[in-house]
Amino acid sequence: MLFPYGVLFLEDRTARPLYSAGHLCAVLADLVLLASALVLSFDARLTGCLARARLSSVAALIAVQDLPLVVIAIADPAHSAQSYRLTAGHLVSLSMILLLLNHGVRGRRPIRLQPMLLGFLLGLAVLAVRLVLMTLDHSPYLTLRHPGDLLVILAIVGLVAISCDLLLRSPLPRWATVRMTAGIAILFVARLYATARGATSPPVESIVGVVLCSALLATSVIPMLLETLSATTERETTLRQRAAEAEATVQHDREVVHEVRAATAGIVAGVHLLTSGQVPPGPRRTALQHMVDAEAARLGRSLAEQGQELSVLDLDEIVEPLVMSQDVIGHRVTWQPAHHHVVGRADPLAEVFNVLLNNARRHAHGHATAVTSRAVDDVVEVRVTDCGPGIDPEIQDRLFQWGARGAFSTGQGIGLQRAHRLMLELGGSLDVDTSRPAGACFIVTLPRADVPTARLVAASNETSGLAG
Repeated sequence: MLFPYGVLFLEDRTARPLYSAGHLCAVLADLVLLASALVLSFDARLTGCLARARLSSVAALIAVQDLPLVVIAIADPAHSAQSYRLTAGHLVSLSMILLLLNHGVRGRRPIRLQPMLLGFLLGLAVLAVRLVLMTLDHSPYLTLRHPGDLLVILAIVGLVAISCDLLLRSPLPRWATVRMTAGIAILFVARLYATARGATSPPVESIVGVVLCSALLATSVIPMLLETLSATTERETTLRQRAAEAEATVQHDREVVHEVRAATAGIVAGVHLLTSGQVPPGPRRTALQHMVDAEAARLGRSLAEQGQELSVLDLDEIVEPLVMSQDVIGHRVTWQPAHHHVVGRADPLAEVFNVLLNNARRHAHGHATAVTSRAVDDVVEVRVTDCGPGIDPEIQDRLFQWGARGAFSTGQGIGLQRAHRLMLELGGSLDVDTSRPAGACFIVTLPRADVPTARLVAASNETSGLAG
């Protein structure tokens, strides 16, 4: 901001260039004040801090009421002292500044007026008063030799002291208030120095003080804004994490409710048949009782969120109760025991098959569903095939995503997403056979129990133990 001094001093050291350089430096200082006001205004909007908003208004007020006077001083040397000496008009300026700072420190209301706009309006009002005083008195500058002027200067000193005290007690960072208070004090001392000298051209010392005040304010508000932006980023990151956790919790709860509703239908129907006496004693009643007990136990463990370790499972024991559960609610499922043994966890695997069978029941419109299994190399492949309308091509690519469902589906888009995730957690897979011309065929793949089973189970259980 002191650059004009350097250029003009090197070219011409006479009084006129130095006079122009002083006023150009004052113009640059006022422009820096306006930029600082803009930064503070943006900062206030981010933080909702009334003190920052009012400080923005103060900076804008000072610049708006001072910049036109500097321009007048450049155009008319008779009024040049308006830009660097104390006048009675500074009482009006400081009174406005004091009111703004007091409201910013003690006020509790939210920011309503745009800080820059408020500063501009007040600055124009103060400028109008100073122009009127300048018109009425062609030499409105205060001097130390006149008792009346001394009283006005003392009043200005008091207003500056109160303003500095309010600024130091503001909720702004301590380091920033100290720097800005020092800037205000330096600005006042600079003008008091020019007043004491009765200067008729801008003293270099006074202009340096004006520039230093603007520099201190600018180098305070920019770090404050950076701190605010950093805090805002951290807060947004925290909120996003909380939102993601809340969303995950909601999804988990909805998945549990989805499974509870699906399992409860078969349990209720089975209990009704058992208690109504419609199923006489025999193998079917025994199988029905086993289904109710198995599904109720699985449902209880699911609600209690009891984890299970990987183990060797008899696939028939997993599928048969689910086939019986579908049968009692009117959905015929064909299944031939194949005596395959797989590595997995019983409850998640049963939930996967339950999801697939319930989907088939919902979309097959009364047609039977076939469940078949076969050994392929070191895995067991289970196919769940229905004769329904098939999978909507529009959701083919996102079939296993949360909320994916066809245009005419009555489901919620939860089951398949959860089933797919559970299979990945079990070390298997869930895919869809897209080669079928009609109906839907889901393929569940699981590790066979007779291929390095012990090593696979031990490694997984060890990993689970370390994670726990």
